[in-house]
Amino acid sequence: MMRPVKKPTGVAPAGVPSGSGAARFMAVKQEISDAPKAGETDRQAKIRAMAAKIRAESRAKAGLAPEEPAAETEEAPVATAAVAAPGQAKRKPPAPAPAPVDHRKEEEDSRKLEAMLPVLEQKITAAEDEADKVSILAAPLAMETSEELRSVQSGAIRDTERAVKSALSAIALAKREVEKRLKEAENMAPVVRDSAKEEVGKLSERLETAQAKVEEHRNVRRDHEQALAAEKLFGELASRLGSVEIDCEKAAMMAEPLAKVLSTDPDTISAAEIRECKEALRIAQATLAPTSRLISGKVGGLKGPVRKKMQELQDRAEASQGVLDKAQQTVEEAQSRAAAVPILNQAAERIQKVEEVLTEMRESESPFLMGIEVMPADESVEVLQKMDKCAAAAQATIADAHKFIALKVVEIGRLAEGAASSARRELEKAKQQIDSGFERVKAFQEECAKRRRQNLVVTVKEKIEEAEAAVLKMKEASADLPHLDAATLPEALEQALAAELEAQNLVTAARRELQDKQQELRPHEGASADVLKNSSEMLRTKVRVNYMEAELGKFRKLAKNFEERIKVGKSLTDTSKLLEAAEADVEKLSEVAAAWPADERPPEDADKSIASVQSKLSSTTVQVEMKLQTAQGLELKELRGIFGRLQKAQGKLDSVKEAARQRTRAASSTIVRHAAEAVRRAEAKVATVSSSASANLPAEKLEALNAQAKEGLMLIAAAQTALTKGSGPALALESKVEFARLQLRCKALERKGKQAANYVLNKFEHVAKQAEQVALDALRLAARQDEDKYDANALFDQLAKEESHISEEQFCDFLASTEPPVPADRAKIAFRRIAPHGLGRRALASSLADLRSVTRDITLTDGFEIQSAKKIRKLAVGELLEATGAERDDESLGLLRVRCRVIRDGATGWVTVKSTGGATYLDRASKPYVWCAESMKLRVAIEDDSVVAQELQPGDVLELVEGPKEERIGSDARVRGVACHEEAVGWLQVSDKNGTQLAQISSNIYKCSEAIAMTDVADFASCTMVRRIEAGEALELLADESAVQPSEGGSRRKFRACRDNREGWITMQGSQGTVYVRPVQKHYVCLQATPMHTGLGAEAAVVRVLLPGEAFSAFEDPRDVSGGECLSMYKVRTLKDGTEGWVTSTMRNEIQPWTTQYKVLKTSPMTSALAANEAAEPVEVMRLLEPGELVDAAEQPVEDGSTGQLRIRCVALQDEVVGFATVREASSGFGAAPLLMRPVTREEAKDQTGAQDLTGGQGAPVTPPDSAAPTTPPMAGGSKGAGRPWQVKEELAEDAGPKGKGKGKGKAAKGKGKGKK
Repeated sequence: MMRPVKKPTGVAPAGVPSGSGAARFMAVKQEISDAPKAGETDRQAKIRAMAAKIRAESRAKAGLAPEEPAAETEEAPVATAAVAAPGQAKRKPPAPAPAPVDHRKEEEDSRKLEAMLPVLEQKITAAEDEADKVSILAAPLAMETSEELRSVQSGAIRDTERAVKSALSAIALAKREVEKRLKEAENMAPVVRDSAKEEVGKLSERLETAQAKVEEHRNVRRDHEQALAAEKLFGELASRLGSVEIDCEKAAMMAEPLAKVLSTDPDTISAAEIRECKEALRIAQATLAPTSRLISGKVGGLKGPVRKKMQELQDRAEASQGVLDKAQQTVEEAQSRAAAVPILNQAAERIQKVEEVLTEMRESESPFLMGIEVMPADESVEVLQKMDKCAAAAQATIADAHKFIALKVVEIGRLAEGAASSARRELEKAKQQIDSGFERVKAFQEECAKRRRQNLVVTVKEKIEEAEAAVLKMKEASADLPHLDAATLPEALEQALAAELEAQNLVTAARRELQDKQQELRPHEGASADVLKNSSEMLRTKVRVNYMEAELGKFRKLAKNFEERIKVGKSLTDTSKLLEAAEADVEKLSEVAAAWPADERPPEDADKSIASVQSKLSSTTVQVEMKLQTAQGLELKELRGIFGRLQKAQGKLDSVKEAARQRTRAASSTIVRHAAEAVRRAEAKVATVSSSASANLPAEKLEALNAQAKEGLMLIAAAQTALTKGSGPALALESKVEFARLQLRCKALERKGKQAANYVLNKFEHVAKQAEQVALDALRLAARQDEDKYDANALFDQLAKEESHISEEQFCDFLASTEPPVPADRAKIAFRRIAPHGLGRRALASSLADLRSVTRDITLTDGFEIQSAKKIRKLAVGELLEATGAERDDESLGLLRVRCRVIRDGATGWVTVKSTGGATYLDRASKPYVWCAESMKLRVAIEDDSVVAQELQPGDVLELVEGPKEERIGSDARVRGVACHEEAVGWLQVSDKNGTQLAQISSNIYKCSEAIAMTDVADFASCTMVRRIEAGEALELLADESAVQPSEGGSRRKFRACRDNREGWITMQGSQGTVYVRPVQKHYVCLQATPMHTGLGAEAAVVRVLLPGEAFSAFEDPRDVSGGECLSMYKVRTLKDGTEGWVTSTMRNEIQPWTTQYKVLKTSPMTSALAANEAAEPVEVMRLLEPGELVDAAEQPVEDGSTGQLRIRCVALQDEVVGFATVREASSGFGAAPLLMRPVTREEAKDQTGAQDLTGGQGAPVTPPDSAAPTTPPMAGGSKGAGRPWQVKEELAEDAGPKGKGKGKGKAAKGKGKGKK
């Protein structure tokens, strides 16, 4: 917040940008502070300060006074105009008025700029983060290339290239954002536009810096390849440089004796020694120069480790050159230095003394250099005094040394020119060192003064920060006041007032401390930047104090408002609660009414809800009107607001009432009209059926009449549904009379329709079943050979006459030729029940199979005669049997018996079909089939290791010969818990079904509670950090290493990190008592790679796999996997070549019951012929089958030899189109081919409304085309045992044949014979 600025004393004439406006702008600018407020970041403070600066500039350019309280600001333009008027009168002619300043636009642009900068900052920061990510990913390339790091560096190159692309995208996005904001800034006010360009320019510089980082790694792959090439050259250059270094060392060694002699006895030096040294120097220089140039040429284009190695060679070459230069200098200065040695020695002693006092001076400052940011006042004063004494001593020593050097320079001038030049240079160096020391003393003294001023600033800051903390606490206490309800507001306000009192005391103390220290910190003329900085810091501190005082004033005003609000709230509490409850009810009722359908009546409880809400609104309105008569001030304002809300809620409720009335009238009229039409149609249809039901009709007309009877029942059900919609009290009064008449008509119609339909249905079912059974008996008799076997192929060839299917005409001709002959109308009915979609070869063979289902408990015996036969086993209700011979009468007992094979286990023997008393034990059933949901192996025996007879593909349909036989295997053990490394929760498998231990519980597991370092040894002085151990990481204690007590305090033990198996020493307890690792219970350590599942079930997915050594925290004891794995073995026969064998189904249900109804999975064509190869013959596409569509199979699928596809002849249920469709594509050699359709499941079949009945019973069956393609197993049935989960032993007849001569109407009557066992 800006401190108020005094108004200027004079106003410039209008239209003239005089200095007074600029002066006001400078005055305001001095008061603008970018110091962060409480809760602000530095960036937010800068944005706030810049916005204040822009507003001040705008007002200054407009000739207005700086911002003052509201009353003064509004008067400023008037005063300005009044003062400017006389000035305008003196001008002849008057100058044109300046362009008006749009202050509102400047204010709006300032706020836009404040909102714009954080967005740009976020974009730029994101781009900088991406650039830093590039540098991090490229870090492995800075290592030396080796075989072990080759794969890592290759991965780093790929990751860096991807990161470079991502970073460039982020930078491009940021640049576009910057350009966009610059374009927006062009339309801003001039002052705001300049500031916006300046700030955006700073952000653009940061963006360019980030792009430079990315550009450094843009060609990372090329740079890496150059580095590899340079690596090969490195050895040769290193060898060459080694020989050069030997020559340089040789020359240096020759110069060393000469230097020693120069320092001791220069007169003994001979000319020969100097010449030998020069010759050695020349040879070394001749070999060193070309080598250095070659190395320098290679360094330029390299990066990374190779560049460092080349630079090391370059440094070695430069070092060798330095050695040569030094030796050369030694030779050249031999004689000149000999004469000046004594003088130089004395000068060196003086320099050494100067260095000692300077070192002592710097050491006196060490307490400030130990990282202690704020020292106590008494300690700081003591240290500063010591620093002053050391600085004075150093200054005296430097002055003495300077005087000595000046005298010796005069003495050196008397020597010979050659000897004097070298000595003079040495003395000049000494003088420079003394001058440097003097500068150091001066800088040290300035540093002392700076630290002294900083100490004063810190003292003031402490007071300010303490006061700011109290003000922040006050603001936090008042921040929630606007959001609190009337119950909690008084207590919260009291707490806020207490915080305000504390903050006021601290702010007063801070203001007093600031005034006391301000005089000492006032800057003097020519003060340094640090002094000015401290002074500026004090100014910012003063602004902070002003800000806190302003915040206190705001709070007092806010507290006063809330006190009045509490007073008013207490008087209106009850009224507000009633209003809120009524508004909530109205809003809820409006939302419910909006969802009412336009053509339906509202729900039954709508009127009750509307009346309840109206009552609440009325009572609340009465209370408000009474209080409005005496209310005033804030209470009157609140009551008016409440009354407005009441009117709005009443309007919404009226809308709901009107909507309810309109929908009730419309829905009642529609319901009555639809119900009357439905009753009329049903009456007409029932009248037609009733008139014809009593006549003695032929089978063909009886079938048509049965269809009409079913249609009539459907129309009656539709009429009842329409009448059900109108039941209830919500029907309009004018429609209730007509609706009651329709209900009476429908009840009478229902009785009449059911009576007629049942009569017709029973007559037709009796005729149809007789016809079907007679036809099947005739077919079996014609196909029967010796030993009660059937030759279906011969019979098909006889009837089809070289056609692919037996036609209805051929079927009727065959039955007409039998003895006794079957009438044509009955033969047609039998054909449509056996083969509704055509009778093929496989369908005929399947229809000849005589399958029976057990309807009552019965015994399987080994012989025909019960008296002498032995019991094989008990047959359960629902078991499926295959008759292997003709039925025979046991005249002695009056039983009808047949020889059968049990599908479940293959047992064979004799079973009673029915007794003379009418008790039926076996009923007709359909042949069972299964299909493969996945690829699997057909084995010759039931054992898993038996020979594979054939590879089965998904979609293959198999004839069930025997089974299923079930077998259960062992289960795994799992424990629930959490992985210590990634905090992943799940079930860890601790042992497999064979008992192998995958993880074992350990008592040596510890958990890191705070981040700590792992070191290679226990001693702190000589240890090296292995790696950082993060909080929550699991560690295993190595018991073979005992605990160590360091001299610094605490306790250390050796651990193994479970995450990466690294070992090292970790501090368990610090010197101050901090505990870094704690023991944990029930922790498992993985012995090998162990999976962790989402649940305990065998089918639960794997969350992740824990590696050996990882730790797992268990919540409970291990438990076995539910159920274990169950295997089901089936003996089947392939339809393609009749191969028999065994298949095994696991919990994945690879083998499933086959039904004739298929569901389309992918769009596929339905063609007119089996062959789908256009190259062989033209393919006629009937139509496309869409996903989700259902088709009825006329027979089991067969493989198309021309394409290898598995195809099926089927009927589309949607439009009754008959053709061939593809079940499975041809195999491509890369795994199983995909399925285009599959048989439906029992659940899917039940969900199909309007679909044909898959369960048999009355009416036309779905499955058999000729009983050859039954639903296997039956989904349900009317006999005992239906509705259970499917097992073969519980299979029932899908389309029951004749049930004997009993009168049970589908239910077996209790027999009176003695043949049952």
